[in-house]
Amino acid sequence: MITGNIDGVKKFILERLEKLFELKIDKNCIASYELISELNTISNLLKKELNVVIDRRGNITNISIGNINTVKINITEISANKLSGFRVIHTHLPMNNKTSSIDTSLLLSLKLDAFLSVVTNDNINDCKINMAFCDICDNILTSKIIETQTLEEVLDLNFLEKVSYIEKNILSLNLTDNTKERALLIGTDTLESLKELYNLSLACNIVPLEKIFQKRSTINPTYYIGEGKLNEILTIKQVKNANLIIFDDELSGSQVRNLENVLNCKVIDRTNLILDIFAKRAKTKESMLQVELAMLNHKLPRLRNSNANLDKIKGGVGVKGGIGSRGPGEKKLESDKRHIEQRIEDIKNELSKIVDTRGVQKVKRVKNNISSVAIVGYTNAGKSTLRNQLCKASASNTISKKDVFEADMLFATLDTTIRAITLNDSRKITISDTVGFINKLPHELVEAFKSTLEEVVDADLLLHVVDASNKNVLSQINSVNTVLDELGAKDKNTILVLNKIDNVSTENLNTLKEALKDKKLIEVSALNNINLDKLLDIIGEEIPINMSEKEFVIPYDSQHLIPILHKYSNIIKEEFTEDGTYIKTLLNEEIYKKCSNFEI
Repeated sequence: MITGNIDGVKKFILERLEKLFELKIDKNCIASYELISELNTISNLLKKELNVVIDRRGNITNISIGNINTVKINITEISANKLSGFRVIHTHLPMNNKTSSIDTSLLLSLKLDAFLSVVTNDNINDCKINMAFCDICDNILTSKIIETQTLEEVLDLNFLEKVSYIEKNILSLNLTDNTKERALLIGTDTLESLKELYNLSLACNIVPLEKIFQKRSTINPTYYIGEGKLNEILTIKQVKNANLIIFDDELSGSQVRNLENVLNCKVIDRTNLILDIFAKRAKTKESMLQVELAMLNHKLPRLRNSNANLDKIKGGVGVKGGIGSRGPGEKKLESDKRHIEQRIEDIKNELSKIVDTRGVQKVKRVKNNISSVAIVGYTNAGKSTLRNQLCKASASNTISKKDVFEADMLFATLDTTIRAITLNDSRKITISDTVGFINKLPHELVEAFKSTLEEVVDADLLLHVVDASNKNVLSQINSVNTVLDELGAKDKNTILVLNKIDNVSTENLNTLKEALKDKKLIEVSALNNINLDKLLDIIGEEIPINMSEKEFVIPYDSQHLIPILHKYSNIIKEEFTEDGTYIKTLLNEEIYKKCSNFEI
């Protein structure tokens, strides 16, 4: 059966191509004179390219008309240390006489035994043929092209010997693990954003091979980038043996499909990458549900049936729309859409239950007049380290709680954790660590994590932690403010905490402070415990005092009030006297009423 673009091709041409399946190629030869001659003649008649697939036994397994993307090769599994056992002969019209990057991409991605590009000619003996084989260079699978060979030179090649030599080289070398994701990073925004994409790739255990930047004023609706740059990427992909392409900006579903068709590998964008990092880092039930919700919301508008190219079937003869007009493809698409929408609804219901539980805890804190502080900031700015150190530095913080995970990586923390600490003036407050923000943070993630980020909205004070050593610090501050604005928390009382001051020069620090002179600033090093006591003092000054200082003598027959005072007030002084227990404390109105009869 002839595949590909057969529309308008006359029946006798198709029959002539069908007869080629009867040919048997000598297993020692890469092709035969009869096969090349027929392909040359028919390609000239059609003014179209032809593709023929031959297995190692010399049998023709597929013939297609059109560009190389129409070729079908029945490869069940591509081995890491051997070739696929198939070769492709592809005719080129005279105006296109070079082995293209698409040709060599197919050669490498499918590990073909060989790829022959036949440049058609009126005289078969004047045909020029380019041969491409897999090769090894610097321990990487690459291609070797032998150009402008005559038909006689091609037929004289000992094909089996050549294939055996290539496979011997593949076996003798420690080739890059094909299961490892090796990516080219493509950016069109800024070099700084592309560098951040590099770090995001590392955070996702992807090997970033090379950063490719193209500044564009307009976006190509088909490929996002220009076709010239696309061909350049295809060449680099082959040389570097990349199996993944990551774009720094969000792509549409059609752009992803078009790019994958040309590049013959997986293509994702920055949003997909960030969602994948979140999926790998999520540990609690809530964060896992939030990430799944974000992924489904991102996927839903991009949903496309994977079998759409097979299922354009109409219901009846002459029927236009209506009953019976939908094919299996459309039904599958609608089924997938309903399934995703139902799962989104289920996740929202589960999250609402978790939010209700957290709401009960929040009511208790409000009832006891416990103020709250939320730590926000760009990812990897040092928020978790600061939170852990503040808990250790706070006065009389004797309750042992597990530290928040901290590491020099993007999005080390996904789950909001709340801890109670004691300020230098003995007041108790809560301090919460939140998920880090980032430039171009996917809107789906902000929406999904809104329930978690309520701690930011409800906080009495925000600590905006900034990596002062980062050269893009001002841009990062703006990115955080953008997300805070989306949450409705941009105008909250905020202290800008310039962290990692031990890693920045005095000159750069002074320049940064000058740029932020209208903000409330403090310079700290969370890792080396610099100025943390001073930060606690500033927090105490900024947090509203909702408690009053009172003195009591609690008689010994009313000692049941002592545990209540210890639990719900900040004890300043406690002594045992003849009349009872003397206590000086900071407490709220509700607790005061319970003890007011014993006030001094």
